[in-house]
Parts: sequence; structure tokens; C-alpha cells
Amino acid sequence: MEKVIKLKELFPELDSLTARESGVIVRKMMEELLEKNVKIILDFDGIELITQGFGDEIVGVFVRKNGVDFVKNKIKVINANNFIRGTLNWCASYSKKLRAEMQGATT
Repeated sequence: MEKVIKLKELFPELDSLTARESGVIVRKMMEELLEKNVKIILDFDGIELITQGFGDEIVGVFVRKNGVDFVKNKIKVINANNFIRGTLNWCASYSKKLRAEMQGATT
């Protein structure tokens, strides 16, 4: 089962998602869906840019908690421009590094 989260519908007055708090709102929705084993499609149609804080909440948190493969298998991004994709990729890479460091510290 899949669920599309249309970010522009959640934040109709915004074309830039710059607040970490906005990311928290989306992440909580995502967590509820993932607990039910629902694949998530994040639709960025109408969104021009995001910040690292927003990206960290919707991708980075999941990478640190579950790993990159989990994110690749459970979360899909559509209608994102190169800036948004770059920000999400940076958040995922950075979080992957943090996850590896955290796992190394616990062994």
C-alpha cells in the first residue's frame, strides 16, 4: 500500500519549506504510516526549496534510526527539483555518517 503526501496541500501558503517544525509535522504523519507498513510518496509539486532542517526531519531522522536502505525502500520523492533533491541527498548522506558513528560508539 502507498500513500501520497502532497506537501503543497499541507502548506498551501508556502512554496519554500524552511521551518524544522514543518518537517516535524510531516515526519509524524510519515511515522504513523510507516508503522502500518505503508510506503510513502512525498510529492513536492509546487514547492521550490527546502532547508536542511526540514530535510533532516523527513529523511535524516529515518536514516539515523533505520538506515539508508529502509528510506530507499519506504520513502519515494516525486516532483522535486534539483535543489530539493540535493538537500535531501545531503541530509541522507550526513545522517548515514552519523548512524555509522553512533553504531561504532556502541560496539
